[in-house]
Amino acid sequence: MTEDVARERLGLGFGGLLSQANAYIDKAEALREQLARVEAKDKKDLNLEEEKKKEELAQLVLIFTNQETALDQEISSLRQTEKEIKKRIFDKGQLYTDLESKVLPLRTKRVELEKEIEVAKAKIAKLEERATNREVQLGRVEAEFTQQAKNFKKAEAELIEDAIDAYVAGFEDALAQVACVYPEMDASPFATSNCVMDGQIVPRVLPS
Repeated sequence: MTEDVARERLGLGFGGLLSQANAYIDKAEALREQLARVEAKDKKDLNLEEEKKKEELAQLVLIFTNQETALDQEISSLRQTEKEIKKRIFDKGQLYTDLESKVLPLRTKRVELEKEIEVAKAKIAKLEERATNREVQLGRVEAEFTQQAKNFKKAEAELIEDAIDAYVAGFEDALAQVACVYPEMDASPFATSNCVMDGQIVPRVLPS
């Protein structure tokens, strides 16, 4: 092989390598540009995404702030309600204490009245018992009085009858004595049922 042929072949090999190197460089530049475009797009997308996230975050912050404000207002309202409830409970407790202080003497008075009622019931029971006994005694007295009245009326009737009999017997005895002294005298006008009025013997008028 001659020196010129060798140089020609060497030149062709170097040129091929250089061409391949340039091709690789072109591909690398193309890839770099493509990568740059992708990065730019991704950066833009990232920026858009970031803006979107920021907007969402701002909305969430606003919602949270509104909710926090509403929660604070609700808590404030609940605290106010709690104060009012505590005040009502305190007022109720105070009212209960006042009522208890008023009820306590009434309870004591009630106990005293119940004791007095029990004493009064015992007295009433004794009085009722005494009244019952007195009614029994009164019944006995009435029965005795009735019997005595009957006995008195009977004795009175017997006494009147005895007095009449004694009066009639005395009158007849006196009339017999007069007839004994004056046998010729007519004794027929004389009777216990007659009396002397205006100098004459007339029938006795009994009172109506």
